[in-house]
Amino acid sequence: METSNLTLLILYLAIPSLLISAVQQILSWRKKSSLVGGSSGGKVNKFPGPRQFPVVGRIHDLPRFSLWLKFKEWADEFGPIYTTSVPDATFIILSDEKIAEELLVKRGHIYSGRPQIRSLIGHKEGVVYSALMDRHDTWKLQRKWAHAAMAAAYKNHFYGHVESEMRRFLVMILFDPDRFLDHTREYCGRVMSRLAWDDATQGRLNGDSADKTLHCMSVSGPITNTMTPLWSLPAAINPWYKYEVQREAELRQWWLGLFRKAKERMRKGELPSDTWAYRYFEQVMQDTAPATPDTARTPGPDVRNAEKAPSTAATEEVYEKKDTLDQPEKDETFASCMIGFLNLVGVVTISGPLKFFQMAMALHPEWQRKAQAEIDEVCGDRMPTIKDFEKLPTLRACLKETVRWRSGVPLGVPHQAERDDEYMGVKIKKGDNCFGLSINRNPQKYPDPETYNPARYLDPSYPTFQAPLTRYPNFREGSSMHSFGWGRRTCLGQNIVDDEMFVFGAALLWAFDVAPKICPVTGKQVPIDSQKTNSHVILEPVGFQLGFKVREGKRGLVLENGKEFFGKV
Repeated sequence: METSNLTLLILYLAIPSLLISAVQQILSWRKKSSLVGGSSGGKVNKFPGPRQFPVVGRIHDLPRFSLWLKFKEWADEFGPIYTTSVPDATFIILSDEKIAEELLVKRGHIYSGRPQIRSLIGHKEGVVYSALMDRHDTWKLQRKWAHAAMAAAYKNHFYGHVESEMRRFLVMILFDPDRFLDHTREYCGRVMSRLAWDDATQGRLNGDSADKTLHCMSVSGPITNTMTPLWSLPAAINPWYKYEVQREAELRQWWLGLFRKAKERMRKGELPSDTWAYRYFEQVMQDTAPATPDTARTPGPDVRNAEKAPSTAATEEVYEKKDTLDQPEKDETFASCMIGFLNLVGVVTISGPLKFFQMAMALHPEWQRKAQAEIDEVCGDRMPTIKDFEKLPTLRACLKETVRWRSGVPLGVPHQAERDDEYMGVKIKKGDNCFGLSINRNPQKYPDPETYNPARYLDPSYPTFQAPLTRYPNFREGSSMHSFGWGRRTCLGQNIVDDEMFVFGAALLWAFDVAPKICPVTGKQVPIDSQKTNSHVILEPVGFQLGFKVREGKRGLVLENGKEFFGKV
């Protein structure tokens, strides 16, 4: 059967689901109208927003790519809080920091759920995607463990893995600069794979797997994330469901295989103590490792419409007595996904900002020169390390401004209301989804917001300036932290972002001058479109080229520093 005929058949098969959704929506409206008229006859308050059409809301003019640009356009028209909808979902868009703090932080006990991503199987229930679960026992156990593991690693500045992998990265740029985008993602993947399992060879696969996962959870991914009734098609004729079943099974099997390989190394005394796997296995032997809660549900053959785990109240952590490293498979799956997802998130949240940073330095050579002058004065002929943090505020300002200027999460990860609420006299229903949008573009806090200007964090005349400069700016605290989320769903990775981005930025500018690529035919600079990105939930720039010129006196130092990696994968 031709592809066009198959697509037409699928759409026709989806019509009954669409009709059912339409009838349900109409009945819901009639019920609301009856209740309002019967109770007080008054008009229901509601947030402003674009006109909503029956059943479809505004799905017809919501782009699957660069969705945040449309949301920003409406924010400029309708104000700092407005609402819109698509089939099966209502969106409340927040573009004011104070409103976002009020709802997502001060009322975090209400707005800490996660919306259903239709094409990501069973993510709200667990155990695979910690950051995308609802707040139930599985989420609490995994988040608590991940928070403690990340904090312990930060105390040791991630055991030197960031600097070590940066030495390798510089050699890769020296010999293969045209693939800098691939090298950047692999660098992030290798750092996280070292921390998780002491296996940096998984770095490239780690990055590719993270990219596939992001695709499946994004509006720009499977069409079933927007045309949600299509997800209800029978599994036998549902290509999106078949693909996701296979992809997730492969992901979980890969994580479980790495987990078991690390366990065997632990048994032999070969697993380094600076890995998260070691930390977990040590807890297993001490009878303190978190085990799978009774409420946890592992996705089965068909869980597309599974309800979330029934318990969302705080419960005691479940522990099982272990005299050895032997565990039931359900606990191995629980732990391997806990470590695996922490590892995956560390790739997708850092790779994009590092690529944007390289772009920013090429487009703003005046700030590149300022940062390099500072690095040269402090470091001389040695590669910068995290110990130089306090003495390089200009570099840190360039990094901080990069994340503001080209945010990797312009829509944030949405929060879902876990119960009914009211704000400014408007009812917010359980299940409504709240987005923190374009807050880094507020002209009152960020004057001339479209301009890349690291002085915002260095000059006391700017509202974002904080002292002392030996401490600020950073990615752990202070102003402009909204890229890490809000309230109880704040990202746990600020510390590793702070270390990894600092060392990357400082070492790169220490070794290389970064500029737009020169076309070998015309001799002119190849234009860079700083707005061209993928459209994942977490963005990365795509399709741009850079030129890297090793700085005077640095070639030999780069080779000497990276010699430990010669001949290695």
